[in-house]
Amino acid sequence: MFHRLIQFGFCGLLGLTFGCAHRVGSLSSDGQLIFDGKTLQGWSAPDMSYFSVADGAITGTTTTAHNPPRIQFIVWQGGEVRDFELKFEFRIFGEKANSGMQFRSQVREFGLVHGYQADMDGAGKYLGGIWDEYSPRNSLAARGEKVVIAANGQRTVATLPGAADLLKDLDLHDWNEYQITAIGPAITLRINGQVVSDLVDHEVGKAAATGVLAMAIIPGDPMKVQFRNLRLKRF
Repeated sequence: MFHRLIQFGFCGLLGLTFGCAHRVGSLSSDGQLIFDGKTLQGWSAPDMSYFSVADGAITGTTTTAHNPPRIQFIVWQGGEVRDFELKFEFRIFGEKANSGMQFRSQVREFGLVHGYQADMDGAGKYLGGIWDEYSPRNSLAARGEKVVIAANGQRTVATLPGAADLLKDLDLHDWNEYQITAIGPAITLRINGQVVSDLVDHEVGKAAATGVLAMAIIPGDPMKVQFRNLRLKRF
């Protein structure tokens, strides 16, 4: 997910508390704002009943009584992204909650979104990893890893500095900032400004250069995930 007017410097800090007005498509040095903080205009899911706006955030919720038959993805309708930086704040509730930000992905049958995902989960086990949703490749770079995938699919894996302590004291019920930077085959994820995973993907027929942005909720145990302050900068 984004960018605003010059007023972002003030409203970006206070808007969600004091109600500064934001306009989808507004620009700032941080990019294009792609969520207005009030409505789901510009976003679409197969069943919108699982999504709402609460706390100034896109909110995906499942309950025991209202549980989807399959994963529900809410997709940004602003078109495909290629080389970009996406920043957003998130929080997630439910020990078995699972979500993430899809990017350079494709919408397939039943509205299921296939492709790269900046992972997150309620237990924090997969948070910060790069996953290939609905692909046999599965995990491309776990939290703390720097991975290079060659054209033939062979992987070279290294450990990022300080990997063991990444996100050690993170509170998933509080707002944290996720940043996705994708330029050519290079993809870097940051959480609260800290590099958590790094991928260079050259695999022929598997690496994706462009695609949509989307966010997910999964069936099963009740969960809630929220995304706010979504800013997209294209390169």
